[in-house]
Amino acid sequence: MVLMELKISAMQLFLLLISCAVLHLQASVNTGFNGSDPGNVAASGSQASKAPCRAGWVSDPDKSKCFGYMRSPKSWNESEALCNRYGGHLAALTSFQELNFALRLCGEVINGCWVGGRGNNSTVGFGWKWSDNTSYWNESIFHGAPVPSSCTNLSCHTNNSFDLCTLVTNGSTSLISERCNISHAFICMHDIGSICHHMHCHKEYLIILAVVSALILCTTLAVVVWLLAYKRSKKRRRSRKLSNPAASALVPPSWKVFTKEELKSITKNFSEGNRLVGDAKTGGTFSGLQPDGSRVAVKRLKRSSFQRKKEFYSEIGRVARLHHPNLVAVKGCCYDHGDRYIVYEFIVNGPLDRWLHHIPRGGRSLDWAMRMKIATTLAQGIAFLHDKVKPHVVHRDIRASNVLLDEDFGAHLMGVGLSKFVPYEVMQERTVMAGGTYGYLAPEFVYRNELTTKSDVYSFGVLLLEIVSGRRPAQAVDSVGWQSIFEWATPLVQAHRYPDLLDPHISSSSCLDIPEAGVIQKVVDLVYACTQHVPSMRPRMSHVVHQLQQLAQTPIVK
Repeated sequence: MVLMELKISAMQLFLLLISCAVLHLQASVNTGFNGSDPGNVAASGSQASKAPCRAGWVSDPDKSKCFGYMRSPKSWNESEALCNRYGGHLAALTSFQELNFALRLCGEVINGCWVGGRGNNSTVGFGWKWSDNTSYWNESIFHGAPVPSSCTNLSCHTNNSFDLCTLVTNGSTSLISERCNISHAFICMHDIGSICHHMHCHKEYLIILAVVSALILCTTLAVVVWLLAYKRSKKRRRSRKLSNPAASALVPPSWKVFTKEELKSITKNFSEGNRLVGDAKTGGTFSGLQPDGSRVAVKRLKRSSFQRKKEFYSEIGRVARLHHPNLVAVKGCCYDHGDRYIVYEFIVNGPLDRWLHHIPRGGRSLDWAMRMKIATTLAQGIAFLHDKVKPHVVHRDIRASNVLLDEDFGAHLMGVGLSKFVPYEVMQERTVMAGGTYGYLAPEFVYRNELTTKSDVYSFGVLLLEIVSGRRPAQAVDSVGWQSIFEWATPLVQAHRYPDLLDPHISSSSCLDIPEAGVIQKVVDLVYACTQHVPSMRPRMSHVVHQLQQLAQTPIVK
């Protein structure tokens, strides 16, 4: 916010400087045209012509030229330079009419006024010319050379050793010559059709150009500032929406923030009769019946004094945005003084590990087709997290108790993102299971704490072998103590005894559908591909889904 205010302040200062520059330009233009220059332009108000000439200048009777009388004394060269700044030159008088007009302008000055005539030494001798180098020296008006101001009659001759220029004086109809370095008032002139010279012209056009340029620049800067402010405010609103723990309006409308009293009411005060089979070390899961008759599962997490409400809501918000048919949907959550609860949709047939290791009362064992359906739908949910969600999501805790089965025995993966809520000591217990085995966790995570999507692939490989064999990742054996599932399976694979890898419930006489040895081999090959010790050698979950879909279509022995 402070950075944004600094940017806006800098922009405002920049715009203020531009405005000052525009005003200074306008003042400069007005100075040049309105006579505030040290030249001090002055003219008779009665003869001023507003339309053809600039302010302070007058036009001659023919309306063809503009004359400006400058009363501030300057040398001839300085006078000519100042006239050039106004886009003209010292007056070039080519007719009696112009001479009389110049005399009237200079009438109040005793010493006379500079006009544009100047002596010129050439190969043919000394002569006179006008400063504009174009006007004709009219000999019929000015007979011979101008009379030097120091002479009393026309018999005086010009001293060519001096730099001589011309004056008009009151009471004389002839030009007077004078040294050019003497200071006098002067008369400027320009043609009415050629006002624009040396950027001191067309006041209106200059002002319009300056104003339009400033407006374009200001508009561009304003748009840039607005875009920056809008982008930053949008990012700030998105951040507040994810992190503000105060209101339930900040969570998606498909789920809600429950109060602890509501959860107690729908779970009958978390009674044991409502407890679902789950990991008691993380708090347990309870079934609940909402007032509208819909059932939910309420997972109670261990109390934490480290995670604040804002962090909890932020993590739940990310999980709740993940929607897929094979992910358990989040219905809501609750945070009450360190007590944390997550409300899920209720999945009828409960966790997979019950059906693999403790068949529910009235239930039946899972046949091969059911197991392949469970594996395929579970792989689809994991592939969604890895490939469709940006940035990808690593589940971290894929195991049989986190896979729920619906009424059609389709798999629904729960616990996405829950590893952040599980206490460290519980994760440590899961890392090294009974007998020192790794359980579902990949070796790189156990030893180097490296966690990628390939870690989930490893966990799925372990779970797939558990689905096929009906054995836990680590199981007690009388002769050897604790034995990992791979320590048990590898000798059978090496001996090509693939049917012996099947869960006895599949191969029992009560089950009619038994897969061929080649189908079992392909599934086991996929298991070992997923559990390679080098993570980069493991397949992507999308490839696993494709392989399982092909195996599900393979005919089985009746």
